[in-house]
Amino acid sequence: MENLTSIEFFKSPDGCVLYKRQGESVRELMEQDRDLVGALLDLIRTRYPEAFVALSDLYSRSERNRPYYEWRMASRFIRCNLGSYDTQTIDIDAEGRLHFEQMQCPLMGSGDCRYECVICRPKLNTGLTTRELELLPLLADGLQSWEIAERLSVSKNTVDRHRQNILAKLSLRSTTELSAWYHKEVRSEK
Repeated sequence: MENLTSIEFFKSPDGCVLYKRQGESVRELMEQDRDLVGALLDLIRTRYPEAFVALSDLYSRSERNRPYYEWRMASRFIRCNLGSYDTQTIDIDAEGRLHFEQMQCPLMGSGDCRYECVICRPKLNTGLTTRELELLPLLADGLQSWEIAERLSVSKNTVDRHRQNILAKLSLRSTTELSAWYHKEVRSEK
C-alpha cells in the first residue's frame, strides 16, 4: 500500500489534480496511480466515512470502470479539501495527517451545496475500530511497528497506517503523545 506522507496536492488552472511529494517533481494524478488512489480512498473510508459514502453515491454511474470510479472519488475529495498550492503547510504531512485548506468555491457557505461538511470539510470519524483498539495498548507500551506486525500477523505498513489513523482520530501528533494519553485516559480507569 502507498505511503501517504509528505504530499502537496493542488489543482491546475484547467482543473486537473496535481501532486508533489517532498523531493520529487510535480505529477498529475491519473487513473493509473492505483496505489496512491487506493491509499487515499482507504484513508477517506476510515477517517471520513460520511464523505466516502457521498463520493460513492455521487460517482456510482462510473462504478463498472473501477479505476476511473476510484480516481474520480479521490480527485473530488482532493479538489474540495486539498486543492490549493500552499507552501506553508503540506497537505499530508510526514505523520500522515491531513491539513485541509479553505477552498474557493462559489457554493461554500451559501447553503446550496449538499456536500458541504460532507465531502468538503468532512467530519472526522473519531471512533476507533476494533483493530485500532487492539493496537492501542501495544503502541502505548512502545512496541515497534515490526514487533506489532509479527504479533498480530499483519504487515508493518498496516500497523503504520493504523497508527496514523489512531493519531488522527485522537488529535495527537506522535506516538509519545499517544502513550501519555493512553496511560492517563485508559490505564488510569482500569
